[in-house]
Amino acid sequence: MLTSVYAISFYLSFLYLCIVLAIFKNKISPYYFMLFVTIMITNFGYMSMADSETLKMAIMANTTQYLGASFSTFFMLMCIADLCKFRVKTWLQVLLITLGVIIFFFAANPDLTDLYYKEIYLENAHGVPMLVKKYGPIHAFYPIYLVGTISYACWFILKSFTKGKDISYINSIMLVISMTAVFIAYGLEKLSGLGIPLVPIAYDFVETIVVILLAKISLYDISAISANYMAKNKITAFILCDSKGMYLGSDDTAKQWFPEINNLMVDCKIKDDSTPFLKQIIRWIYEGDKETTVFVKRNERIIEVTHSVLNQKVYKNLHCFYLRDDTKQQEYTKLVESYNEKLEKDVNAKTKNLRRIQNDIIISMASIVENRDSNTGGHIVRTSDVVRVFVNHLLEKKVVEGLTPEMAKCIIKAAPLHDFGKIGVPDVVLNKPGKFTDEEYEIMKKHPVKGAEIVERILNNADDPVFKNIAVNVAHYHHEKWDSKGYPSGMKDREIPIEARVMALADVFDALVSKRVYKEKLDYNTAFAIIEQSAGTHFDPVLTKAFLECRPKLEALYDSYPDE
Repeated sequence: MLTSVYAISFYLSFLYLCIVLAIFKNKISPYYFMLFVTIMITNFGYMSMADSETLKMAIMANTTQYLGASFSTFFMLMCIADLCKFRVKTWLQVLLITLGVIIFFFAANPDLTDLYYKEIYLENAHGVPMLVKKYGPIHAFYPIYLVGTISYACWFILKSFTKGKDISYINSIMLVISMTAVFIAYGLEKLSGLGIPLVPIAYDFVETIVVILLAKISLYDISAISANYMAKNKITAFILCDSKGMYLGSDDTAKQWFPEINNLMVDCKIKDDSTPFLKQIIRWIYEGDKETTVFVKRNERIIEVTHSVLNQKVYKNLHCFYLRDDTKQQEYTKLVESYNEKLEKDVNAKTKNLRRIQNDIIISMASIVENRDSNTGGHIVRTSDVVRVFVNHLLEKKVVEGLTPEMAKCIIKAAPLHDFGKIGVPDVVLNKPGKFTDEEYEIMKKHPVKGAEIVERILNNADDPVFKNIAVNVAHYHHEKWDSKGYPSGMKDREIPIEARVMALADVFDALVSKRVYKEKLDYNTAFAIIEQSAGTHFDPVLTKAFLECRPKLEALYDSYPDE
């Protein structure tokens, strides 16, 4: 029964994420999207815990819970700040994210220290596996972090009341209640020790509230209200002349805005030594049938003047100058331009910050995968550095046609994701300190396909499709070989995406020059000789030649690493 509740909570959070993406994607702050993502990750951790068969699986599930829970509170705070029209200072955002990362780090590495968990073991509660934890002193920071964030959100609302900001207090209060519900559910779940899934239920409550609020917000249409107001308040005046520049008349409003008109006499020609405005009228008349609109500043007003020509039997061509007080519209336009400029800066800052947070989360997940593999310590960092050196060399020397700086950045960014699929490889195979049997090797050969599927799901809704495709290709095809004898697809030559060919060289080179439990590291001469001999069989010969040109930089790079 409890297992079903966990599963329902996860699938409900996934459904809510799809709803937000489908309906509100381009209408809301990206913090709302990240809130739903982190909640879904947390609920996935709870569901995984219910399916755990071993302590190691339970710890992995607990790590996944913390990956979402450590950041969902932050994103909830940012959503409330967005509703209250407050900007959380950058240093405070960095501090909160850093605290979340620290909490996640200690929770994800219980074997490193007993400061967060003094003792941790698996037991069964009501037919559902439950991780029993005895907490260390650092764990106290987690509830403090939650209470502090909730308190800060409440302060936003109180400040909004005192400053009279134009916000929906009900919406903000509902969000704070939702945050508090999660904290209370967390406390009750810990105190009861019965394994009752209160936190996932509370998260579902949060998502329900947020979706309702987003639906309410989408009903507002301030631009339409403003347009109606401007239409009701516009004032129109006119001046009439004939094709010879004879003044025919005007209304009182025109005379008020342009007093020089009072000196004109009907059926008299406008003099050439008149004011600049009247001279402009003469020029328009002599230009013939051309319709023109200009804006004239007069005292505190900005007048829109539109020249139109009508055919008349008496006057042949009647030149009509329609006047409209456009002051409010001009001020509104300047305000909108100023607001759009500020909005663009805020969106760019938020997007940049969000991508940084997304990158940190992805790297953390990659580190979790690598921590399972006792054979490849530091492999993610080293291969990422090798890819960076190699790709920059390709870009500088223009080795690969069509390789742009943007594509190069994506390849470097995707490098840490290449072994994501190892999360699906059993520990007994992944950590074997010797040569694989045929059966074990076939299991290991499945990790590129699994990795591509995981990366595809993680980046499915990312706003950078180029990076997504490159990251999927790196995970999927980095074990393909130039002569088609690689796996999983047996691709050959340039069928293999360029990013996968680059990753293959970096991956193999690090394996050669790094110590593993089943082998000693090779010296640089031997390693580069093997790389050179594999050109045209394992590796792209053109890329191999370029890779060998990077030898001085790569040797200096590996010499800079601490001894293993």
